[in-house]
Amino acid sequence: MESQKKWWWVSYAVTPLLIGIKVLLVAFCLNFIKLLDLEGLEKVKFSDFVFLALIAEFVFVIAGFYKFVNFHWIDTDYTLEDLQTYYPISLINIREHISTEKWLAYPLQLVNLFELFYWGFLAWGIYELSDQKLKPFKSFGLVFLTYGVGLIFWTGVVCFMILNSQY
Repeated sequence: MESQKKWWWVSYAVTPLLIGIKVLLVAFCLNFIKLLDLEGLEKVKFSDFVFLALIAEFVFVIAGFYKFVNFHWIDTDYTLEDLQTYYPISLINIREHISTEKWLAYPLQLVNLFELFYWGFLAWGIYELSDQKLKPFKSFGLVFLTYGVGLIFWTGVVCFMILNSQY
């Protein structure tokens, strides 16, 4: 308990660092779009993808606010496990009908409405970065091709680490 009081500030220092790393990884994935040499994306720089990913992160701020409102005013009788595994408007919330294996918690949390909004915002950003030369559905496909593949890889790594730590 004493060490927790001593190191409380570390979580506040590490959070912006982790968000920055996530934004850079998303921008790195989106940067692969430039390899396709599409019209309208010739002048797009890596910093444009970083800015797009940073702005799109506000979707997850809204999700966090939704989670806060849910546990503060709506569902006030909760356990620590509920607080850790709950993600707004995701498949993890209907776990009565889905397997409750621990390694499945992360993929089920990822399938949510806010993630879809995030993908849509990234697709809209690519559409705007191309000066509207790409069709909106094509830009959504590009997000799937780059960020989606990276997210699937990341999800596999996280599930592998969860499985290894369990057994």
